[in-house]
Amino acid sequence: MHKIVFSKIAALSLVEQAKYIFEQTKNEDVADRYLDKMKNYIIQTLSNFPKSGRPTEELLSNTRKLVYQGYSIIYSVSDTQIEILVIFRENLPKL
Repeated sequence: MHKIVFSKIAALSLVEQAKYIFEQTKNEDVADRYLDKMKNYIIQTLSNFPKSGRPTEELLSNTRKLVYQGYSIIYSVSDTQIEILVIFRENLPKL
């Protein structure tokens, strides 16, 4: 089984997304729940199907893209771990 790790950029992306969701909803619980669901989706999906995302060689070699409700999750797979590199919404600025 692969270990799933979030890069510093991916962790910062999650914080920025939480801020964005909070700005839109003015509800901290909604933002927290949404991000928890996203993280659980990432972990469950990639734990069971590490190569479920489509290849994204145009971005960076050996990367894949998983999509969750309009968010793109870019990750790489090695023999022992899956690293979440960045998470972004298509209409939000990238970090």
